[in-house]
Amino acid sequence: MVSVAFLGPIWTGVWFHEDMGSLLLAYGIPLILCLVIGLLLRLLMHESYQDIRPGEAMAMVALAWLAIAAISAIPFLALGVIKSPIDAFFESMAGWSSCGATVITGLDHTAKSILLWRALSQWLGGMGVIVTSVAILSRFFGGRAKPLLLQAELPGHTITRMAPRLEQTARLLWAIYILFTVMGITALAVVGHFITPRLGMFDAICHVFTAIPGGGFGTKDASVGYWDSPAVEFVLMLVMLAGAINFTLHYKALHGNWRAYLRDPEFRFFMLVLAFLIVFITGDLAVRNVYSLGDSLRYSAFHTVSTITTTGFASADFAKWPYASQFMILIAMILGGMMGSTSGALKMTRVMIVLKSVRVLFQKAIHHQGVFYVKIGNVKLTDEQVAHTLTYVIMYFMTLGVGTMVVAMTGMDLVTASSATVSCMGTVGPGLNLVGPATTYAILSPVAKFALSIIMWLGRLEILGCLLLFHPSMLKE
Repeated sequence: MVSVAFLGPIWTGVWFHEDMGSLLLAYGIPLILCLVIGLLLRLLMHESYQDIRPGEAMAMVALAWLAIAAISAIPFLALGVIKSPIDAFFESMAGWSSCGATVITGLDHTAKSILLWRALSQWLGGMGVIVTSVAILSRFFGGRAKPLLLQAELPGHTITRMAPRLEQTARLLWAIYILFTVMGITALAVVGHFITPRLGMFDAICHVFTAIPGGGFGTKDASVGYWDSPAVEFVLMLVMLAGAINFTLHYKALHGNWRAYLRDPEFRFFMLVLAFLIVFITGDLAVRNVYSLGDSLRYSAFHTVSTITTTGFASADFAKWPYASQFMILIAMILGGMMGSTSGALKMTRVMIVLKSVRVLFQKAIHHQGVFYVKIGNVKLTDEQVAHTLTYVIMYFMTLGVGTMVVAMTGMDLVTASSATVSCMGTVGPGLNLVGPATTYAILSPVAKFALSIIMWLGRLEILGCLLLFHPSMLKE
């Protein structure tokens, strides 16, 4: 499936009159590599695939992600857009992990085929190449491996089936994903035609491709700020929010159950947190006279949505905002969107479970004989579910700590190191200080870039599947 994706930038390059020889070299080599490796794996490992264990399934996804990111780095090197292999791997991993971090400068003059490839990799990575495999190639495979692979890739720790068969659920997920993509491109094209003429169809396609998966790769060095258009920002906000909301709720809404959004406790909590952050940052910017009240609301709303959906688009340099606003942006990077969405970071359900666990702890301390549960809506969570969530949160912050230490040891200041780690772990993109929205990650050392590439990989696949690769039991029969 990834090999087919390389046809997109080849066609784009032909359309924009790029050199055919360079196109075939840059995209033909990875196309052939992906096709040959994929077919060989299918032929050689078909029987083993039927009896795959849960740990093996998660490790398979983690390895596939590394391999795809490595192969997808070839176009950047072949076209000379990036000189260093580590930089190319960083850019490629940022694409497939739907992280907006970049080392490329001069996007305004970069080849259109590369710009489309960056956007397309984020679009595919947002929902997941493994989900695509389950949906489209399911007829080739049987057994119990399909749900395991889907669970390893799909954001969130649970899967809500929308159809009797899991591959049908995967197809429905992609149908909704494509529907919102088409709607977003149409809306942005209309804005470009009637309101912001400088926004062409190519820019509209690339930005929606990276908005719906919470990616953030743009086509201009100034990101969305290039157009300085409230209409463009508003449309992108809607697209980013669509990607950050549980797709099960979208499925219910598209079947007439619009109240499903308001009935969902995670959705209500997500909107409450989003509203609080927007109001706080708006007030901070307005009171400190950074912008007028209207502009404070505009920039606050766009950047809060962009950050909490882990997209990373920017229309202003929030690294120059007051420290209180920067701190709230950093909090949004950690929180993320909803379970079952394309967003990265912790996600709202886990945040709710942590907060409710704290409340239960206090209740038990006050009422020793009482029996209390952690509940999400009307659902009582088991101790195992709560422990799983708390363990993940601890692993998440431990990874942030280790990542910050590694990046800081390369000579970066603490604000740059910590915000870069938080941003890459949450697959957001821009951080603070030296890696703010007005700059790139090119300033970092090769060691820091490689470390952050691994952190993006860990954050996208939610840590466990990646760490299983290093567990001794994975090497045993």
